[in-house]
Amino acid sequence: MSTTASTKVDATTKKSKAPVSSGVENLGPAFDPFAPVDDTPSVEKTVGSKNDKIHIRLQQRNGRKTLTTVQGIPKKFDHSKILKAMKKEFACNGTVVKPEEAGEDDSPAPVGAKPNLGDVLQLQGDQRVAVRQFLVDAGIVTSKEAKDLIVV
Repeated sequence: MSTTASTKVDATTKKSKAPVSSGVENLGPAFDPFAPVDDTPSVEKTVGSKNDKIHIRLQQRNGRKTLTTVQGIPKKFDHSKILKAMKKEFACNGTVVKPEEAGEDDSPAPVGAKPNLGDVLQLQGDQRVAVRQFLVDAGIVTSKEAKDLIVV
């Protein structure tokens, strides 16, 4: 029974597995979550903003009815004239939705937190391929830029 006394570990002599000088390295600069907004790294600054692309989306309505939305056309173009030309060429109806008209109280976000994404052109039916070709033919975007700028 004397073996328990000889295998007893002294509490004052602990062995550490890691050296004292080893700390967390290679993680880059320290990040302060309470720093001002201007000093925090921003993903949008490095990647780019959503506003520089033209988004063409398809929304499902009642039954088989669909709605094509076009968003992100530069403001230097007149959206109502573009819509009028699209309606005539595609033989469909459409409208321009201004950002102020798009549902004021259907989002739980604070009043000033909604991003202004510009006017949205809405066309009846599935017009995604035709809208893309129209934007290239009308000269709004070149065929080389269409691959990068237009998101279908």
